[in-house]
Amino acid sequence: MKSQKSLMFMLLAILLLSACQPQPNPATPTDPLDSIRTEAARTVEALTTEIVATDQAARTQTAIFFVPSPVPPTPEPTPAPTLSLPTDPAVPTATLLTTLTPSGSCDQAAFIDETIPDGSQFPPGTVFTKTWTLRNAGSCTWNADYDVVFSSGDPMNAPAVIPLTKDSVPPGSNVTISIPFTSPLVGGSYRADFKLRNADGVLFSFKDPSQTFWVEIQVMTGKIDLVAMACSIRWTNASGELPCPGLPTDTRGFAFTDFAPVLENGAKDDEPALWLGVQQIQDGILRGTLPVMLIPENAKFSTILGCANDQEACDVTLRLSYQEGDKAPVEIAHWQKVYDGKLLSINQDLSALSGKSVRIILQLEANGSPQGDTIHLLAPVIAP
Repeated sequence: MKSQKSLMFMLLAILLLSACQPQPNPATPTDPLDSIRTEAARTVEALTTEIVATDQAARTQTAIFFVPSPVPPTPEPTPAPTLSLPTDPAVPTATLLTTLTPSGSCDQAAFIDETIPDGSQFPPGTVFTKTWTLRNAGSCTWNADYDVVFSSGDPMNAPAVIPLTKDSVPPGSNVTISIPFTSPLVGGSYRADFKLRNADGVLFSFKDPSQTFWVEIQVMTGKIDLVAMACSIRWTNASGELPCPGLPTDTRGFAFTDFAPVLENGAKDDEPALWLGVQQIQDGILRGTLPVMLIPENAKFSTILGCANDQEACDVTLRLSYQEGDKAPVEIAHWQKVYDGKLLSINQDLSALSGKSVRIILQLEANGSPQGDTIHLLAPVIAP
């Protein structure tokens, strides 16, 4: 662009200088510079036209390049919805927060332990107590205004409502619930379900509010099988209660079942047996107290007694007693057994107790040293 303008200015200067030259004689037929001037003028005109066109094009391009595209207007933001809480001064804020709190966080229980495993077998009319241990897994403290209530099933003579506790049970603490039952007189399977109830009368239980805690038993008919109800028997030594089933290595004493026992004579039997071992102290004992039960007509206690087949030091006495109500136990019979490779068959008549609700008690005693004092009761039953 600059070179074109410079050329134009040089041509104009030449024309001006030419104009200042003396005019030629009119007689001169031609001016030798006329052709030069004419050509210069044409060149100036052409250059001028080109320069103007080029300048306009440049301006047009510049204008197109720098003019921005129209920007659409920014829409006004839509205001977010707001939660309108009641402004009634009669409704306190704390009440609103409590209403919004998920249900169950205040009153909620967690299962810890229980006695009387599901499916435990009992004779008809047997009185027994089941115990549950629950933890307060909520944020509210349980107190004497809380109850345990029957929810569904067969109550088995249990109370419909019992107090949950006499003391305060803060969150994170445990509570023990014990409920007495009586097994029905008709054989079959029975279950009773329970829930908790707070001071406002609202029922609750675990994280899943539909859950309950329960007792489930089998009522035996025809015979009272001591192997089937082994852990429904309360096993104790001279110091206190023992676990069931126990372990043969437990020096406190033990009781457990065996469905393929090897007897004192070395024979392996296909009938179930109950193994009993005394506490490992001088004259140690093991006592098994059955729940209160209705003794069938013409019943007898029958079993096969023997020592463990590898315990030659075995020397024990087995006593059979009964207890009626809170009266002192009454011995029915007793048997001494030493290791001799022989089995002792027992068939003790109980007809004098027919129709009575009593506790049957088995007591195993070491005769001096407890070493080797482990016995089996093969197929122990109370039956007509």
